[in-house]
Amino acid sequence: SEPSAMRIFTSKEIFADPDLNRLLTPFFVSRKEKEGFIKKCLTRLKARRMLLRVQWYVEIADGVRKVKQSRPALNLIFLMAFAESIAKQRMRKNSNNSLAIVKEFFKYISKEDSQTLRHRFRRTLLGLRTQRLRFSSIVRILYDIRNRAVHGEDFWSFSLLRKEEKEKFEQEKYTDYGIATSGSLGKRGRKRRVSLDTALTYEDLRGIFIRTAIANIQSLLRDK
Repeated sequence: SEPSAMRIFTSKEIFADPDLNRLLTPFFVSRKEKEGFIKKCLTRLKARRMLLRVQWYVEIADGVRKVKQSRPALNLIFLMAFAESIAKQRMRKNSNNSLAIVKEFFKYISKEDSQTLRHRFRRTLLGLRTQRLRFSSIVRILYDIRNRAVHGEDFWSFSLLRKEEKEKFEQEKYTDYGIATSGSLGKRGRKRRVSLDTALTYEDLRGIFIRTAIANIQSLLRDK
């Protein structure tokens, strides 16, 4: 059932919600397009729920940074949670396989965002070499990072580039930059730790999740 905080708002209140509008503004080319999207969401119960869950989970993920900085695995808990929640609402069949549900969510990632993930999230090899990962491997790594953080096993070893660091690199005209971090790769029972190099910031990852969520909702709205 919907949390009570989600039930008490009328469609008019949701449409005018400044926090929701502020969240969505960067992801639409115009105010008219954004407002048209919100209006369409409010005409269908599932789309309305999906929209509110995006807002709710992202606000929590953003809030974690105020409590515990430099622990992106904790932010990832809530980004992955809303990915699952959005995909479950859109899917016609129930599933308890959370990895499969996350993969379903990412079926709607844009080509540009998929390329960004593959370009800025690489495996580190011997020497200075890096290797591009398959997109499915990146999803598995992020999913495993979330799981380890949820169960209190490891919420400290995964890192993302800080926004200020990225801006400094770009101001100094660097084209190849990143930070070293780690994750786990492989199927259950055969996971192995891998060294990673990432040029992603939390803001980059957050944007990818939100754009993919919007694409999931738009798919539902097209499906009559």
